[in-house]
Amino acid sequence: MATRADVAKLAGVSQSTVSYTLSGARPISEATRQKVLEAVRELDYHPNVLAGALARGSSHTLALLFPSGESGISPASLEYITGAANAARELGYHLVLWPSDNQEFKEIKSLCNSGWISGVLLMEIQLSDDRVEYLVRSGVPTALIGRTADGEDLDFVDQDFDAVAKITLDHLHELKHQSIALMDTKSKIEEGVGFSIRSNQALKNYAKELGIEVLEIWVEGRVSAGRDALKVIKREHPEVTAIIGLNDLATMGLLNAANEFDIKVPQDLSIISLSTPNEYAETTWPALTTVTMPAHNMGRAAAEVLIQRLKDGQAHAHQELWTGELTIRATTTQARAK
Repeated sequence: MATRADVAKLAGVSQSTVSYTLSGARPISEATRQKVLEAVRELDYHPNVLAGALARGSSHTLALLFPSGESGISPASLEYITGAANAARELGYHLVLWPSDNQEFKEIKSLCNSGWISGVLLMEIQLSDDRVEYLVRSGVPTALIGRTADGEDLDFVDQDFDAVAKITLDHLHELKHQSIALMDTKSKIEEGVGFSIRSNQALKNYAKELGIEVLEIWVEGRVSAGRDALKVIKREHPEVTAIIGLNDLATMGLLNAANEFDIKVPQDLSIISLSTPNEYAETTWPALTTVTMPAHNMGRAAAEVLIQRLKDGQAHAHQELWTGELTIRATTTQARAK
């Protein structure tokens, strides 16, 4: 593939003259212009318009890197993505979705070297995240949905995990639940994903303060995993009277399986989800009690923070912690008598 340097060499001019000829940024003599255009035609040269726009600081294109696991995009993740996309569009920016495996670090480098983007939004932030370190080191404007362990100099939007834990457990405590199961995604913990680790720890810490016993049930992001988790609870942990779901697909699977195992929800087992968007929670039977994060608004906020950074290069990091809202529906009630 021909480059600008190849065109300049064939035309006998400098690379900057090639750029000025093609962009019209400066006046060029007609004779020089014709030599450059002839070289362009002969070499079949196609200039990287987006890279040129980036060099002028005007690409107005953001990339949102989001996890692309086997189960696809979860309903909760989709809320963040649509919020960011809507905000970007309203502010005159394009948002490119870039599926990315956290282990494929080369994808981040490829994106940054592509010349396509002005800034990056990152999701599923690990407490120690090589992607963030690389982007900061490379000088790429970046905003996070989530945060690293040491993120005091970074722009981010994240949950207030202690507040969410308090809302959730205060509700169950008021209903006299003293033995609960925390249904969580083990692979996310092992990968060091901040959301999973902070949620897990905040819930266990506050449960200890309230004197509530917590059993951890590990699942993956599949509906069938919720069914398997319910089998384990029914067989091995009859003392459990409530479940907190941190994986939306597994929570849906568990709720669907309750009737199969002759478990009445909420009389026998209360269920509360921390990861199911309201529009999904309202379609289950019984309707699912949730502590729902305003994921759409959080995605919007992250995009707005990044665009503001691009516009004015603000000196101080912009950081927001958001709190979820408890919506009591039909899957939580007083704990059954022992």
